[in-house]
Amino acid sequence: MKSRNSMKSMACREKLRAPAPFFSRMIGLAFGGIVCFCCITCKQKEPPPAAQTEGVQIRLGSEKRTNDVTRFIDSDDLESDFLNPPAYAQPRICWRWLEGNISKEGIRHDLTEMKRAGIRGAVIYDTDSSSYVHAGRTEPGAGFMSQAWRDLFRYACEVADSLDMEISLNLGSRWHNGGPWITPELSSKKIVWSQVDVDGGRRIQTKLSLPEGLLTRPGSDELYYMPVAVLAVRLDEENMYTAPLERFKIKALHTVHDIPKISGLGYHWEAFVKEEESYDDDFNTRLSDIYDISHKTDAEGNLSWEAPEGRFRIFRFVYTGTGLQVSSSGSGGLAMDFMSAEAMDVHFDHTATILLQDMQGRHSDSWKYLQDDCWEPEAANWTESLPREFKKANGYDITKYLPVITGLIVENRDVSNRFLYDFRRTVSDLIRKNHYGRFKALARQYHLSIHPESGGPHPAPIDGLQNLGQNDIPMGEFWLRATTHRIRPEERFFVKQAASAAHIYNRRFVAAQGPMSIGPMWEEDFRYMKPTFDRAYCEGMNRVVFHGFTHSPVSAGKPGNAYFAGTHFNTNVTWWKQSKAFLTWTARNSMMLAQGKPVSDVCIYYGDNTPNQAYLKHLIPGLGKGYDYDVTNTEVILKRMSVRNGRIVLPDGVSYRILVLPDRRSINAEVLAKIKELVKAGATVVGPKPRTSVGLRNYPDVVKQIQADADSVWGKAFTGQHRFGKGRVIWGKPLRAVLQEAGVAPDMEYKSRRYGTHIDYIHRTRQDAEIYYVVNRKEQAEWVSLTFRVKRMQPEIWDPVDGSLTTQRIFTVEKDKRITLPVLLEPHGSRFVVFRKPVTGTYFTELSRNGVSLFPRLPAHTLSGPPVVTLPDGSFYFLSGKKYELKKHTGRRITLYNYETETMVIRTPWNVSFDPAWGGPEKTTFERLISWSHHPDKGIRYYSGTAVYENRFTLTPQQRRRNRVILTLGEVYHVAEVTINGHATGIWWNAPFEKDVTEYVKSGANTLEVKVVNLWPNRLIGDVQLPEEERFTRTNVRKFTKDAPLLPSGLLGPVGLTFRPIKKT
Repeated sequence: MKSRNSMKSMACREKLRAPAPFFSRMIGLAFGGIVCFCCITCKQKEPPPAAQTEGVQIRLGSEKRTNDVTRFIDSDDLESDFLNPPAYAQPRICWRWLEGNISKEGIRHDLTEMKRAGIRGAVIYDTDSSSYVHAGRTEPGAGFMSQAWRDLFRYACEVADSLDMEISLNLGSRWHNGGPWITPELSSKKIVWSQVDVDGGRRIQTKLSLPEGLLTRPGSDELYYMPVAVLAVRLDEENMYTAPLERFKIKALHTVHDIPKISGLGYHWEAFVKEEESYDDDFNTRLSDIYDISHKTDAEGNLSWEAPEGRFRIFRFVYTGTGLQVSSSGSGGLAMDFMSAEAMDVHFDHTATILLQDMQGRHSDSWKYLQDDCWEPEAANWTESLPREFKKANGYDITKYLPVITGLIVENRDVSNRFLYDFRRTVSDLIRKNHYGRFKALARQYHLSIHPESGGPHPAPIDGLQNLGQNDIPMGEFWLRATTHRIRPEERFFVKQAASAAHIYNRRFVAAQGPMSIGPMWEEDFRYMKPTFDRAYCEGMNRVVFHGFTHSPVSAGKPGNAYFAGTHFNTNVTWWKQSKAFLTWTARNSMMLAQGKPVSDVCIYYGDNTPNQAYLKHLIPGLGKGYDYDVTNTEVILKRMSVRNGRIVLPDGVSYRILVLPDRRSINAEVLAKIKELVKAGATVVGPKPRTSVGLRNYPDVVKQIQADADSVWGKAFTGQHRFGKGRVIWGKPLRAVLQEAGVAPDMEYKSRRYGTHIDYIHRTRQDAEIYYVVNRKEQAEWVSLTFRVKRMQPEIWDPVDGSLTTQRIFTVEKDKRITLPVLLEPHGSRFVVFRKPVTGTYFTELSRNGVSLFPRLPAHTLSGPPVVTLPDGSFYFLSGKKYELKKHTGRRITLYNYETETMVIRTPWNVSFDPAWGGPEKTTFERLISWSHHPDKGIRYYSGTAVYENRFTLTPQQRRRNRVILTLGEVYHVAEVTINGHATGIWWNAPFEKDVTEYVKSGANTLEVKVVNLWPNRLIGDVQLPEEERFTRTNVRKFTKDAPLLPSGLLGPVGLTFRPIKKT
C-alpha cells in the first residue's frame, strides 16, 4: 500500500514527531550567553507546504464509487417515491459501541434489524457510558483502534455490504478527536504568561518565572511549553488602573463559558463586537512603549536588559497544551489541535488510514462517510503556526499586541478590540482550513464524504457557516422536549444553521442528529417525538440521523445497556417492531424536502466576526410570519453572490429578494466593495450605513475607503433609502414592508379564529412542482385557511403518515397570484400541500354549514375535526349538519341536506392477552377500558410490552351503505396495531388515533384486534420492588425508583365507529 507521496511512512513520521528531551530543545537556542527566546518574528521556521496527496490504492467499491451526495437527482416519479421512499431519504442512526463491547453476532443482529426497520445506514460511535450516576459503566470490550476493534469495524462494513447499507465512522472515541498518538506538540493549545512589575532607568537582571497552568507531558513530570515572546510594557502611570476591555476573557478566547445569552435565541455573539466608548486617555500603554526583549532572555527565563525610564510590566509568554483529554474505552490521550493540519494528518493516519489499510484487497461499497462529533473542546487560542498565519492574514505582526490578550488596553479600546477581532478571525480561519478543510481533502482521497457537526452547537472560536461549508453534508442536531436538560427551544434546535450552509454552499442534504435527550429513559413514543421532528423539518432538515442505537449484548438482558443520553432507539425498546411506520413517516418527509431548491425571500448576513453561529429558526423582527430566510457569511457574499433580474442569486439557482446587513457601524472592506457591486447591478440591501472598518488591516487608511464607498451606495446624506445604479439600500423600514412594497406577498399565510394558533412551514420548488410542508405547532386542533404564493395551480394534500394523496376541490384563486384553501390540522398535525398541475374542472370557493360560513370566512369557534373531507375520487363526506352549502367557482350554489353522522361505541368487554414472560397474565377480561397502571393486578399494573385486545362489533347494511366508516381508538398509550376481520390496517402511532376502515369492515359480525405497546418504565419501577433474582428486566440505567410515577398504558378508549355519508357533486 502506498502512502502519500510527499510523506514518509507512518513509522518514520512518528519517529520524527517523537518529542525531544527538554534539554535538547533548549540547547539549540543558546548562543554566546544571551540567547534568543525564539522570537516569533524571526526564529520560527516556515513549515513546508501542504503535501500533494494521492489516494492510497485501496478498493472501496468500484473505481467510480459514488454516494447520495454525488449521484442525487430529483425524483422522476414523485408520487411513487412518496409512497415508498428511496434509500437516500431513509433515516440513518448513531450506532454506539459502548466501551467497544460488541461482537460479530451483535453487529449482524443490529444491522439486520436496522435494515428491516427501514434504516439506511449507521454512524459508528465508539464511546463509553459517559454518566456513571444514571447509567452505570458497562463491561468493556475491544479498545478503540485495537486490532480486535479494527476487525469488528471491517466486519461491520462486510455485513453492511451484504445488506446494501451505508456505514459512517465518527473519527474518534467519545466526543473529542484525539488519542494516545496525539503528542503535546499536536494537542490543543493555549497561550499563557507570567508577569512582574519593575521600575526602569536601570539594568534589570532577573529570572522570569514560568507561567502557571503548563501541561505536563503524559507519563512524565516534564512540563511542555514553547516560548512565544518576552515583552516589556511601559505602563502609563496616570492610567494604570484603567478598567479592562468588556468581556476580554471571551474576546481573547481564554474561555467559552462566559458568553452572555439572548432569551429565545441563545448565545449573544454580538457581545464580541459591541462597541465600547474609546477615549484618548483610556489606555494602559502605547504601542511605542512596548519593547520586544525576547533576545535579552535566555532559555531558563534569565533576563538581562538595560531598561529606559518608567514603570514596566514584563510578560513572559509561552504556549502550552490545554490538557484536554479524550476519555473513552481503550483510547484516552490528548485532544488534537484543531488549528493544525499536521495534527489532522496524524489523527487521520492513526484512525482512518489504518482502517483503510485493513480493507485492502476487499470489495466494500458500504463505508461512505466520515464525521467527527459536535464541537466539544474547551477554549484553545494558540497553535505553532498562528504568528505566521496572523501576519499573512492581517498584514501586521502580532507580537506587540500580545499584552491585549492579558487584559491591557493598547493605544485605546477601539484599537485593542480591533486586534482581538483579527486574532479571533485568524483562529477561526485556521480551524476551518487546517481541520475541516484538511479533513475533507484527506477523506476525498479515498472517495469518502464527510458530515461533521462542524458548526457547534457549543460555543467555539469558529465561523459556523464557513465550517459547515466544508461538509459534503452539513449537519446539526436537535433535542427532544424535556424538563431535565436543554429545556428552552434555543438550547434544543441547531438545524437552521446547517440548512443555511447547505443552501448557500449548494449542498443537497441537511443532516441533523436527534432527537437527543438527557434525563428521559425509554419514556418517549413516536407521538411525543413528532412535534420535535416537525420543527426540525421546518428549519430545513431533510436527512435524519437518529440518536441513537446503543448496542446491547443479549447477556445484558432487556432493556439492557443504554448510553446516558437518548433517545433510545434499538431492538430492546418495546416499540421496535412498530418503528417502521414512524421511520417511513420521516423518510417521506425527507424525500419531499430534498426535492428541488429551497425558497427563501431574505438572506441575512451575520457578519465577519468570530465566534459566530446562526440561531434557530425564529421570527425576524420586522419580517414576521410567512417569509423564510437563510443566513450567510462573508465567504459566500464575496465568492458566490451575483444579481440577476433584481434578485440576489447563487450559481446553483438559489435566490433571494433582499440581503440584510447586521446593525453595526463597522464592516469588512471587501464585503462593502462587493455590496457596492451587487447594489449597482440591481440588488436590494437593507442595512445601516457603514462608517468604519473591522480589525487593524490597513487601519486607519481603510476607513477612508469605507466611508467613500458608503457615501456612494447610501448617499452622503442618507435618510432611509437611496438608489445606486440599478439597486437600492434601505434602513429604518420593516423588512415586511420592504418586501410588500416590492410586490412580494408572503410565501405562506394562515388565518385562524382561535387564540394562539401557530402554523410553521417550509417550501421547496422544482421545475414541475411547488412543495410546502405545513405544521401545526400547537397541541390543539386547527381549522385554518392557508394561502400560498402560487399562481393558479391545483392544490393537493399529501399525508406522510399514511402516504395518501388527495386533490382538493375547495379553494380560492386570488388574482392568479395566490391560492387559499381550508385545512384541518390535528394537534401537532402536519401535511404537505403540493402544487403540480394547473387548475382544471370544477372547484368550490365557499363552504357553509347550517348557514354558518366555514370558508373562506372561518367560524367563530374552531373545529376539532374536518367538517368535510375530499376523497380521492373527488367526492366528499361530511360531519354532522342539517344543511351544507357549496359555491362553485362559476358562482352556482349547491345545497346538501340531512348529513347527520352516526357513532357507535363498542361497550362490550374486551379479552386481553399479556405476555407472561414479562409478568402479565396470559388471558384476562377488561369489563371497561382503563390504564394498566390503575389495574389492581400487579402483573398488569407494572407490565411493559405488548398486549392484545380482542372484541367484536356488528354493522347493519344501512350503516355500511353509502357511508365511510371511521374507527376511533380514543386514548392509546402508546402505539397500536389494528386488525379487522383478519386484515391488518397498519400501525397507529399518532393522535387522534382514527382511520377510515371502510375497506376492511362488512355488514354483519366483524372481529377487531388491537395490539397495544407501552413503554419500559412501569416494568422497571415494578422490578425495583422485587428481589434481584425475581426481576424481569436488567439494565445499567439507575433512574427509576419504587416511588416513581407509573405511566398511563394500554387502550383507554372510547373505541367507536363513525358512519359518514358520501356525497358526489
